[in-house]
Amino acid sequence: MGKRQKEELPDYTVANMDVDGMPWNTGRKKFSVQDQELDTEEKEPLTKAETKAVIWLSLKAGLVIGGVFIGAAALFLLFCVYVWLR
Repeated sequence: MGKRQKEELPDYTVANMDVDGMPWNTGRKKFSVQDQELDTEEKEPLTKAETKAVIWLSLKAGLVIGGVFIGAAALFLLFCVYVWLR
């Protein structure tokens, strides 16, 4: 039998693996029409009341999540003390 022919890879991109912020990708900036349309949209700054509302809601969400973790830890400790070790 003769030499095996080298298989050639296709010359198109299957998945773009460029990640923004990586050293090999910092010098190039790619823009598309959709990005330009989104960037030109001006957003109004939040009012003082809206800013306070956003901060208060995020604080409440953080406290709820923290409470769930503390409750789970407390239940685990109670389980260890009263069920597992007896």
